[in-house]
Amino acid sequence: MPALSLPALKAQIANRRLAPLYLFVGEDLKLVDRMVDAIESTVDPADRPFAVERVYAGESGGTPLEISASARSMPMLGDRRIVIVLRAERLLKPKRGSKAGATASDDERADPDGGDEQPVDAAPLEEYLAAPVPTSTLVFVATAVDRTRRLSKRVIECAAVVEFQGLGRVAAESRGGIQGWLTDQLAVAGRAIERGAARLLVERCGDDISKLRGDVERLLLFAEGRRTITTDDVMAVVTEQFAVTDDWAVTNAIAEGNAARALSETGRRLDRGDSPHQLVGQLRWWVSARLAPSAPGRVKAALEALLRTDLALKSSGGDDRVLLERLVVELTEQPLANLRGGRF
Repeated sequence: MPALSLPALKAQIANRRLAPLYLFVGEDLKLVDRMVDAIESTVDPADRPFAVERVYAGESGGTPLEISASARSMPMLGDRRIVIVLRAERLLKPKRGSKAGATASDDERADPDGGDEQPVDAAPLEEYLAAPVPTSTLVFVATAVDRTRRLSKRVIECAAVVEFQGLGRVAAESRGGIQGWLTDQLAVAGRAIERGAARLLVERCGDDISKLRGDVERLLLFAEGRRTITTDDVMAVVTEQFAVTDDWAVTNAIAEGNAARALSETGRRLDRGDSPHQLVGQLRWWVSARLAPSAPGRVKAALEALLRTDLALKSSGGDDRVLLERLVVELTEQPLANLRGGRF
């Protein structure tokens, strides 16, 4: 299927004429999140808990068999079911040796030395791709895909592919190219930025498109009522790109019973542009893999808090930051007795 432009995708969403299959691929995670939310918004808010499902590839509910079964389910309410497959690169570009890998390419099948990967059975999903259910929309969200793989080829052939490129291509040409892109983005919002402010903002984003988008959003709020964003504004609002170095700092702080640090690290993750759904998924894994063996009595309440937060995020039931901060506080109690089992 031919690639789909972002304006064309927005038009489909606005007209509520969704394609049965989409592949969102690229590094612009913040924009991807917006488009995923926009697709979900085509379902009435009251129906979303029953008609919208988000799964993580390779986790519970995220195998090819489970994904295809979920997409085949008829909508309980409304006229459309939406299934979002997050971290789909686990199926479409799995790491070598991963047990959650996708079907290998024909070349890899022929090469006995092609790696120790243990592929899953992708046949159920391939069958679905060949004949998708007209009342469902299945969206694969991946940072990258391996186009030589059999399953990836099938997805690309059958789905509307929307690319969300990061800043790498522009940065390869020049930093000035990114500054020009930034100026254009702000002009759409009716705002301007000083040249030195633009340069500093680009330097601090570290070529991370998600961080840059998040920084721009906060700057627009901080400088509300003023047409031009200044260098002082950037200095006051934008953190250094390397401010977040430990992706497990949130869970480690929770394991230590340190709510203040857990909240601080959560804020840093969100300021960096990390997806709220990604953070919830990480916390869910930590509860199952680390909390359950160390403090089984806390698991039931933790899972209930995770489910409540996940549903609220999917149904726009509050500010994402507030919902996540509340979840982190609920998960943080006494330090785990065996911190080795909780820390990374």
